[in-house]
Amino acid sequence: MPKTQALTIKDVVNVQNENLRTIGQKIIWLTIRNGSDENGWASVSLTDLARNTGLSRRGVVNIINRMKTCGLVEASNDHDSHVSKNKYRAITL
Repeated sequence: MPKTQALTIKDVVNVQNENLRTIGQKIIWLTIRNGSDENGWASVSLTDLARNTGLSRRGVVNIINRMKTCGLVEASNDHDSHVSKNKYRAITL
């Protein structure tokens, strides 16, 4: 079985730098982080993120998907509600 290489803080910082390059990416990540509740989750609509960044809704979805893939954001959907809301959590050091 191959040995797993440990991640360092430098690795994490590099992931953030590589995936938060544009103003839109930074605004989305900061909006999620700064709008979080005591458990770290933020309920923010894709429409609001698009409006705040000047990006299309599709552009926001693409950025969030990239952030989820690289581990900068977690997503959850509240299926218990009659109006389904997306919740996001920014992963920080």
